[in-house]
Amino acid sequence: MINALYQQLNKGSWRALSFILAVIVTLFFFFNINEFASQLRVASPFWVMALIWATMILWIHGIGFEIRSVVWKCVFFPLCGYVIALIALFNNLV
Repeated sequence: MINALYQQLNKGSWRALSFILAVIVTLFFFFNINEFASQLRVASPFWVMALIWATMILWIHGIGFEIRSVVWKCVFFPLCGYVIALIALFNNLV
């Protein structure tokens, strides 16, 4: 089942979306570092780790790294990265 879901998201347009989101989240880290860091100090450590994990997922998927193992496909599932990154971006923009 995970292979079928992963193949649905393994298309070029989804990879481009992953790359664009990864760049945007990374730019929020680098160019808004003071406000972003102060918001992360108050946030739960689990949320910070989830945000870093989502950024890694988006970079891996966006660059085009092909994952063959089912276990690693579960760990680096792009849909989880999309959801976490979009929540973080909307929280940061509002």
